[in-house]
Amino acid sequence: MNRRSFLLSIPATMVAMTAAHAEGDALAVAFNNLSATEKVAAQEKLAAGGFYTGGLDGSFGPGTKSAAINAAAFIKDNSYGKIIFDLSSTSGAEKFLVSLTTGDLDKYLWGEGDESDGG
Repeated sequence: MNRRSFLLSIPATMVAMTAAHAEGDALAVAFNNLSATEKVAAQEKLAAGGFYTGGLDGSFGPGTKSAAINAAAFIKDNSYGKIIFDLSSTSGAEKFLVSLTTGDLDKYLWGEGDESDGG
């Protein structure tokens, strides 16, 4: 392979590697399947809950990923294990993100979940 062919192949390789990495991350795939409005809404909910401090730009990165994982764990604890999302599967991550953006999880994010009911 000559130098020019090699240099021209780098962008294609990078795109292929990025797509393969995203496919291996169910949460990233689920987030990227959201509409632009839903992506920002998810980040807004995570920020309002104190889990996300990044920009509300609708981009999935380490901050959004960490915030979603921590929020899901908090919701599990705050619901006494009644609400559990499998963020390792695309369907579980999609359920979490849709529930998050529609406000179905608000009472668990704000500390008003089942803890006041004793479980």
